[in-house]
Amino acid sequence: MSRETENTVLLLMGISIVLIVASGAFTRYVKPGLLPWLVTSAVLLIALALVAIVGDIRRGGARRGDAAGDESHAHTHRASIVWLLVIPILLLCFVTPPALRPSAAAPSVTAVSNDVLNRPFPPLPPGTAPEVSLPEVLMREAQDTTGSLTNRSITVTGFVLNEAQGVDLGRIVIICCAADAQLARIHLRGPAAGAAAGLPDNTWLRVQGRVIPVARQPHSAVIPTLQVTTVTRIDAPANPYAYPR
Repeated sequence: MSRETENTVLLLMGISIVLIVASGAFTRYVKPGLLPWLVTSAVLLIALALVAIVGDIRRGGARRGDAAGDESHAHTHRASIVWLLVIPILLLCFVTPPALRPSAAAPSVTAVSNDVLNRPFPPLPPGTAPEVSLPEVLMREAQDTTGSLTNRSITVTGFVLNEAQGVDLGRIVIICCAADAQLARIHLRGPAAGAAAGLPDNTWLRVQGRVIPVARQPHSAVIPTLQVTTVTRIDAPANPYAYPR
């Protein structure tokens, strides 16, 4: 690979990262907490490319092929490669990848059942039905030694998953990046859950209710059940993923 191509690759990689950060599309690939690292990577890549390009210009250009007759062919070949490298940039400018669908995520996450992870969780926020993320509901139900969900109404947001046994509320959880995406879910039960059961899969809802306490099984995970009192249909959020704390 020639120096011109190497420099172009570095520059285009940096520009690509800048584009997905500026558009917010980076959340389709990694969790928001990695934003500073993406910005740092983009700055370093662009700086390295510019330093190399300026250095080559000051030295009179990068080295060419030994034979003068091959120089024109090599230049044409390199130019073709550079134009091909522009394609991903254009795709990032005009095409935003869709959010992962439940079928594309790894098998469902129910809860972490390792007893070693059991610990006291902080109290829920004050209010009649505080907002609790779906993965946090799973973690509190499986690991919280204080029973913070007991007799508390909570609000949970997610999408509809119609199953043979009833309707579930789901959310795709990303720990680091889209490659480790997993599907988290809770059961929706009670008379009010019927309002969710008739909706198509992937319909977004905000539901209120109480988690039905169940006996913990050692070294096994149980999908929590929410006794629903209110179901509200909502628009899909701009960032549909959830991130465990």
